[in-house]
Amino acid sequence: MTNLTTLEKQIFEKLFQMNGGYVLNFSDRTMGEFFRDDIGIDIYNQKYNYASGSKANRMRGLWLKADEKTVGKSVLKLIEYIENQILLDNLKRADFPTERMTAAKNIGEKLLGTKVKVENKSQATFKNGNINITLQKEVFDHVQKLLNSGHYFNAVEEAYKIVRQKLKDITGKEKAHEAFAELNQEKIFGRKPKNEADKDFFEGVKFLHMSIHFLRNEKAHTPAQDFDKNLAIHYISLASLAYDLITRK
Repeated sequence: MTNLTTLEKQIFEKLFQMNGGYVLNFSDRTMGEFFRDDIGIDIYNQKYNYASGSKANRMRGLWLKADEKTVGKSVLKLIEYIENQILLDNLKRADFPTERMTAAKNIGEKLLGTKVKVENKSQATFKNGNINITLQKEVFDHVQKLLNSGHYFNAVEEAYKIVRQKLKDITGKEKAHEAFAELNQEKIFGRKPKNEADKDFFEGVKFLHMSIHFLRNEKAHTPAQDFDKNLAIHYISLASLAYDLITRK
């Protein structure tokens, strides 16, 4: 049995779109296959039957009956599934806010016993002319698999998508010239500009995000192609900086 709090269950139910008895875009067949192939259990086993036996209630039955490691694994695999479905245009990024995805992932890692406290801000070190940068965790986590598999073009596009989505989560606007309107300054920076230097900084961050907007559009309207790894890292570092500067308040 897994001891989930009411809040943790609510996060899962919202993220996995369990309203109305469904779970994400699964059919009965594909949900059975997913749990069999990716998690190693039969979700339709009588053990997990709960209430009406709908797909959503099968999930609730899993939370009641399975051990913490199984539930934790299922949560992380479902998050991975969401990311893949977004990449394939079968689910919409806007339906899965970054904060909600991160909260669910943290719970899943806690259940698995693998959660390690990670500083959320970018860090950089340098020695003998070599610079090592720790990217924003949310950005890196989102593109890590694409980088590892050599899909550098797609990794850059996805890095820019997550920056734009974060800006929209904060301001309600995705386009930088709208998001950085004066009425949103406190939402983004936690304050109004105190002096001319502040105003210049705010404008600089705005134009950085406008650059992200145009570079992302260029990638979105270009067929995926071979992309230099080093250039991809430079692009993704730019995305990490843009993300960092709107999450520091």
